[in-house]
Amino acid sequence: RHESRGLSEMFARLEAELSVRQSGPWFAGERFSLVDAVYGPVFRYVDMFDRIGDFGILDGKPLVQAWRHALSERRSVSEAVSPDYPQRLHAFLRAKGSYLSGIIRRQATATPQARSA
Repeated sequence: RHESRGLSEMFARLEAELSVRQSGPWFAGERFSLVDAVYGPVFRYVDMFDRIGDFGILDGKPLVQAWRHALSERRSVSEAVSPDYPQRLHAFLRAKGSYLSGIIRRQATATPQARSA
């Protein structure tokens, strides 16, 4: 879909930026910055997209994937939302009436055999 291609292109630009940074887990290297604080919530959506389907948004972007993982491990990022946030986000996306909500609804009505195929 066009939307996942656009996200993939945005993350490709971030991959290029990360490739020229100084070493360290954060966007600015060793220093956690506003960019990291902004992308923590963005990656929560990417986590949910990964649960819904294989959109390939971060395929071939190992630096972005490592940054995403580092952010998910940071206490201030992981504790910024309630433990039930993934379930609440899933319900929100399902109710939205979007392309993703259609996928979620189809998954919910699929038989276990169809989901494992």
